[in-house]
Amino acid sequence: MKKRIITGITMGEPAGISSEITLKTWKNYRKKIDPFIFFGDPDHLTKTCSKLKLRIPIKIIKNIHESLNTFKNYLPVYKIELNQKVNFGSPSIKNIGKVLKSIDKVVNFAYKKELSSVVTNPVEKNILKKKSKNFNGHTFYIAKLLKVKKPIMLLKSPKVSVVPITQHLSLSDALKAINKNLIVSTTETTNKYLKIFFGKKTPKIAVASLNPHAGDHGIFGNEEKKIIIPAIKKIRKMNIDAFGPYSADTIFNRKFSKKFDVIICMYHDQATIPIKTIDFDNGVNITLGLPIVRTSPDHGTALDIAGLGKASEKSLYASIKMSQDIARKRKLWIQ
Repeated sequence: MKKRIITGITMGEPAGISSEITLKTWKNYRKKIDPFIFFGDPDHLTKTCSKLKLRIPIKIIKNIHESLNTFKNYLPVYKIELNQKVNFGSPSIKNIGKVLKSIDKVVNFAYKKELSSVVTNPVEKNILKKKSKNFNGHTFYIAKLLKVKKPIMLLKSPKVSVVPITQHLSLSDALKAINKNLIVSTTETTNKYLKIFFGKKTPKIAVASLNPHAGDHGIFGNEEKKIIIPAIKKIRKMNIDAFGPYSADTIFNRKFSKKFDVIICMYHDQATIPIKTIDFDNGVNITLGLPIVRTSPDHGTALDIAGLGKASEKSLYASIKMSQDIARKRKLWIQ
């Protein structure tokens, strides 16, 4: 039997742009990628098609393998029926359980090796926290499902790639969380997965500073001297090519960033602002440290443009393609 790649895509927030970008991805890119299955409500997809005047045939499937013969002519859907009708731009608490069920199903199929990779459509964290109080984004939710303690978020695009050592924390909490061991462990895991996922034999890693001008010899803070520089020295003793700390106001300049495979950042926005400014449409969020391949578009639910036909599917397409490229490299075939 021919070896194939199959990706599972979660429904995301139904009131956002997930249904639109999924439909557009199938319509515009299905000939460029391996099959994917949408885990969500087929009626919602049909209504989205009607609203946006898209003519896309949808087919409900009962098992994963059906998608292999379906994908060329139909968008395959694993049915997860919503509890309430969707009003674009207005998330409903009544649909929270089904949004989480979509994530749970896709992750479970991937863990059992019935799916090659997982791509998660964006969700509304504040809504999901009402059902699951500990929900702090896909990365940690999926990690908990798979009993992984320290997942890492790699944001990758053709122009720049970044890893924040702290993720969904307030800035004040992130500053308290930064320490030598966290920098070392994050860099070590990043180095490992750059080899596994992307075939980098000796990844070149830059480490960003925390303070203005990398502290400027302690004038603007001493975290570089006390925490970041000792961490880099320890990392280099592990035969990892890490350099820095580089001032955050210059390292993201393409002239410098292109010399490195990834930039380790000290907090969430230090990482996300550059990649979303430099290459918004092609950014992909990849979770490192999981026993499955999981990616997601590097954008949110975009409730303000939901249902208007304005959403770009490029980041979702990039996420699917990257997840399938990684799955192929890891030989996660579905037979």
